[in-house]
Order: sequence, then structure tokens, then C-alpha cells
Amino acid sequence: MLDPFRRIVALARLIVLDGLRRHALIGLVLFALAGTIGGLLFFDFIPRDISRASNDFLFSITWLTGFIFLLFHGVPVMAWDAERGSLHTFLSRPVSRSEYALALYFGLVVLLLMLNVILGALGWGVLNIIKGSVGEASFENLSLPFFLLAAAGLLWIQMMILAIILLFSSAVRGSFPVLLLTLCYYFICNGLPVVRESFQQNFTVGSDQTFAFLLKWSTMIFPDLSWLDFKTLAVSSDHIPFSSQLALPFIQATLYITIVLWLSCSIYKRRDLQ
Repeated sequence: MLDPFRRIVALARLIVLDGLRRHALIGLVLFALAGTIGGLLFFDFIPRDISRASNDFLFSITWLTGFIFLLFHGVPVMAWDAERGSLHTFLSRPVSRSEYALALYFGLVVLLLMLNVILGALGWGVLNIIKGSVGEASFENLSLPFFLLAAAGLLWIQMMILAIILLFSSAVRGSFPVLLLTLCYYFICNGLPVVRESFQQNFTVGSDQTFAFLLKWSTMIFPDLSWLDFKTLAVSSDHIPFSSQLALPFIQATLYITIVLWLSCSIYKRRDLQ
């Protein structure tokens, strides 16, 4: 059992080193830094609720940076070995296809974690600077535990999308089709909650139950990503949710990632590499 784990770790280390060699993290950190500095210039024009506006802006920058990483680094990396023909070398003994897929995923997760840690530290420092410059009346609360919880929720969302990218890459050839499928998946995940809410508001006794059933169970395939959005808690003084309410979305997301990874490994085992 130890040998497969060592092979996965060794290959994941290569993925991490390749990402660092391509300066993927450095460029994205500079992009986020430029966006943050640009946003700081406009915070003086916000008349009230500076804490919520600055918190939302910084987490949006972090999310956008991670999303760019997923689409323009994660997708090409997953398709790169298949397109240049080196996938056969990786999948020759002693590395199996499942080990290759898992190493690819966890290597990119490590890069994502490094990116989020850097941007999270930057965001926390900026929020403290803003809090110290505007006073208690405009910035009443800033909680480090809930800031870390929001950052963890953002990372889990990115891990879910990365797992879907791996699934698409295992079934579809080429990075551009995978990119389009990932964007479609993301837009559907964001659009379905709006459709469900609209249907519930207009629901009548004679409405089509089949459509309601499909909307309800579509969450199993297209989860509501807002369940892991806790950024408002970092600057809010409202009632704190129960621990079970905070832990349940992470448990569901982890189970979803596990199922998607299992499907990806299953497809890789049956995939024709020619």
C-alpha cells in the first residue's frame, strides 16, 4: 500500500515543481497584487459598509486569480502530457493510470494551496490596514477564524472545479474542449440555484412535479457552490452558525470530490491513448 502512495507523491512533486518552473504562481500573485492595490485607491470613495465591500473585493480577487489558475494552468497541464505523447511514458510501469490521475490532481492542489496561502496572507494584511485607517465606526469586526474558514471554503470550491477538470480531461481530448466544458459546468452550477429559487416562488399545486424533481436532484451533479461561501462571516457581527452547519458543506464537497476522482480514475483505466 505504501508503494502506490510514494509513486503518487513523487509524481505530484513533479507537477508542483513544473508549476513553479513555469512561474505560474508568481504571475498570478503579481496580478492579484496589482488588482488589490488598484482597489485600495477607490476605498476612500465608499461612504459606508467599508468592511463588507473591502472583504468582498479581496475574496473576489482571490477567487478570480484561482479561477484563472484552474483554466489557464490546470487545464493545459492535464492535457499537455496526452497532447505531446509523454503520457505513455508516465503510465508505463510502475505508475498506473489511477496513480497518474491522482498525482496530477494533488500536485495541482498543492499549487492551489500555495497560491491561496499567499493571497490570503496578502488579503488579511490589507484588511487590517483598512480597519486601522477608517476607525471602529466604519469597520467594526474582523475575525481571523472566520477569515480562515472563508479561505478554506474558497479553496474547496476550487478543488471541486479542479476535480471536474480532471474528469473532463480523462474523457475528452484537447485542452480547449475541456476549457469550454469547465466554463459550462461553472455557469450551470451558478445558474441552477437561481432557477430553483424562481421555480419555488412561482410553484403552484398543479405545477409539473417532474421538473421540480429534476431541479432538486441536479445538485448531485451540479452542486451549489455558494454553500461554501463564508466570506461575509469574516466581517460580520451577526449570529454565528452552528458548527454542524459550517462542517456539513465541507463534508459534502469532500465526498463529491472523492466520487469525481473515482470516476476520473475509472475512465483513465479504460481510455484509449491513441
